[in-house]
Amino acid sequence: MSGTLGDLGAASPAADDGRRRRLAFAYHPRSFGTMAVAEAANGVCDLVWIVDTSDAEVASMSRLLRRLGTVVDVAGMTVEGAAAEVAAVRPDGILALADSLLAWTAQLAETLALPFITPAVAARLTDKYTQRAALRDAGVPTPAFWQVPDASDADAWSRLAAQATFPAVFKPRRGEGSRDVVPVGSLDELHSLAADVRGSFVLEEYLPDRPARAAQPFAGYVSVESVVAAGRISHLAITGRFPLAEPFRETGFFIPSALDAEDEGAVLEVATAAVGALGVSIGALHTEIKLTPHGPRVIEVNGRIGGGVPEMLRDACAVELLPLAMRIALGEEIAFDTMAPCARVGYLLYVQAPAAMRRIVAVEGLDALRADPGVAEIILSRGAGQGVHWREGNHGHVFSVRGAVADHRQLATMERRVREEVHIRGDC
Repeated sequence: MSGTLGDLGAASPAADDGRRRRLAFAYHPRSFGTMAVAEAANGVCDLVWIVDTSDAEVASMSRLLRRLGTVVDVAGMTVEGAAAEVAAVRPDGILALADSLLAWTAQLAETLALPFITPAVAARLTDKYTQRAALRDAGVPTPAFWQVPDASDADAWSRLAAQATFPAVFKPRRGEGSRDVVPVGSLDELHSLAADVRGSFVLEEYLPDRPARAAQPFAGYVSVESVVAAGRISHLAITGRFPLAEPFRETGFFIPSALDAEDEGAVLEVATAAVGALGVSIGALHTEIKLTPHGPRVIEVNGRIGGGVPEMLRDACAVELLPLAMRIALGEEIAFDTMAPCARVGYLLYVQAPAAMRRIVAVEGLDALRADPGVAEIILSRGAGQGVHWREGNHGHVFSVRGAVADHRQLATMERRVREEVHIRGDC
């Protein structure tokens, strides 16, 4: 179907043989809320939970999952072996909502002949260097980037010294949520970093804010929330941001963004080009874009739903993203001509500890905040006595605040209130 988001009905077709459709879901408890996934499936399909119980976190959830659908345990299996087990329950589609599960799920889907991104596309979505090379080769505007050599490879370091510019950003080649992402001011500093860490990393040009954004209460970058069905790209919303906490930790998101119509058009054009360059033909995407003095630049394309986006879309626009992603995974050719109209501004604030803090002593002021009518939910993630470290990136936030307000002016007031009235005490 094609049209507006308001045209999307609740009814969902049955499988060809008349039974309720089955969706195989590649599961990890940290990829998406278990109950949120189960509730989203209620009006769409039955769930087949694909689990690997060799992971202790997954194993601890298996009893609950068996009450919410069929469980297929693929612990210790090859892709071919897992495919045989999953095929026995006759799924009609397959879905993964975690970066770490995309490549494996793409191989499984290919073996089962189920609609999903290909393994090559999964590699572009989960490997930062491969992705940036694909975007560059397609002419999509991105930051300059370089692969960080092994600390002992003198020739590679000489080549890097001749090409790299500083300041720059040091990132794991595979990773999400700003984990272990740090600024780098010089080649000597980069060499020290590379000698102290293990793994594969990329160096990325630091993109400055454009001058017009410098005095704004919101950050100079956004994300575009999109779905792709049968190769057609539909953009659902543009998510605005609050300024980052040191070094590169997210502090807040909101839908709709505060961009004007001209900037919206430029951002959506670049997002469309990025999705096309990566060859995505199905799925949900979260594309981060920086507004620079030289125009929009793609920071990264994520092959999944962005954290907090379903809740913000629901609060702001009454759009249910998880059921929509499931219907597309089941093969429905759904497309939209325009972004969702928003009656309110939905927001999610991540409140981070100071970068030097290592243990939480107390979080004070949350009770008063809960009474605000613009606050729907507060989740304390790090309580008294718990450790905290900036290297955990976005996932290391101390607490989150979600809700909806009438406009961006009220949003700025809410963010300032949270920042000024709730106090995190801790030890360094």
